[in-house]
Amino acid sequence: MGHFFNDMYVGFLAPLLPLIMDRLGISLTLAAALASVLSVSTSLAQPAFAFLGDKVRRPFMAVFGPLITALFFCAIGLAHSYSMLIVVILLGGIGTAAFHPQAAAFVGKSSGRHSGTAMSIFVTGGSAGYYTGPLVIMGIVTWLGLEYSFVSVLPGVLISAALFFILPKLPHAPNRHVQVHGAVNVPHQVRAVFLLYFISMIRSFMISGFNTFIPIYLERQNIDPMLYAAALTTFGMPGAVGSLFGGALSDRFGRRTVIFFSIAIAVLFFSLFLFLHGFLSVLALGVAGFAIFSSIPVVIIMAQELMPSRITMASSLVMGLSWGVAGLLVTPLGALAEHVGIKHALTALIGFGAVACLLTLFLPETSRPKR
Repeated sequence: MGHFFNDMYVGFLAPLLPLIMDRLGISLTLAAALASVLSVSTSLAQPAFAFLGDKVRRPFMAVFGPLITALFFCAIGLAHSYSMLIVVILLGGIGTAAFHPQAAAFVGKSSGRHSGTAMSIFVTGGSAGYYTGPLVIMGIVTWLGLEYSFVSVLPGVLISAALFFILPKLPHAPNRHVQVHGAVNVPHQVRAVFLLYFISMIRSFMISGFNTFIPIYLERQNIDPMLYAAALTTFGMPGAVGSLFGGALSDRFGRRTVIFFSIAIAVLFFSLFLFLHGFLSVLALGVAGFAIFSSIPVVIIMAQELMPSRITMASSLVMGLSWGVAGLLVTPLGALAEHVGIKHALTALIGFGAVACLLTLFLPETSRPKR
């Protein structure tokens, strides 16, 4: 639930972009740059917080992160200049950057050999929250106005209070030996972590790119704001279901196998979304979301298994750094979209997904002993 509400606030920005563009009169490239600012603050800062999290046992970052996230993302509607909006997004991002690595480490420490399933539950909370966010914020701003975005702050306050009492009481499961097939020494493991990070970054780039441009793509087709907010939810809610099943499937069939098929299926159905129309297009978007999000908990657990002594740092690399770099790439993707069109830019993005799918074949398989 902490992950749900934290990421719900992060989900406010994408559906508000068309309204922000109208209010501030900014270009598509500057709007895409806001998504990059979001990724820098929420993701690139995570390794720094992870370094602290590996040394500090108390869960201060996991407790107070959602509160900071809520306070600043609720203020997006109060920003009346582009520079002020950047400051609000940066400060709100610090909260979510602090929350994610330590929270994911708590999940890994308290789940034992069912780590894939447990991480799926955690990631599903975040995915469901992120894609509930557009409906929450668009419901508020279409009813009351953009400047009333701050009324959504209450859930963030309440969940931080709940985490304050719950997290210190979580038990830690005993450490279990992890077998890494095909990565039997340190150089191989370093190579595997680097490759896993690169795959995660491309996967995150695809998600960030579609998150950012689905509302603008549909808005330029004269679709009602609530409908393109619903389209984001159509992409993300099946994704939340996919993330729920992805970790459990990887406990059964292997991490590498699930990562490969999740990206391959996503590439196919993202392509169908761009070239179909009406209900079939929406259906393809939902299947793509289900597939690509199913790999998120698997990648996190695989990184922790490859770096068992630094699981908070491992989590930050594939949850934070990969998303941060992916977010930075959204700005040149926006510039490309201005020159060749959003549809062609997203088609190029799908091509990167095909590359990630091929790279997955070079990952080692990791597994926990069956006991």
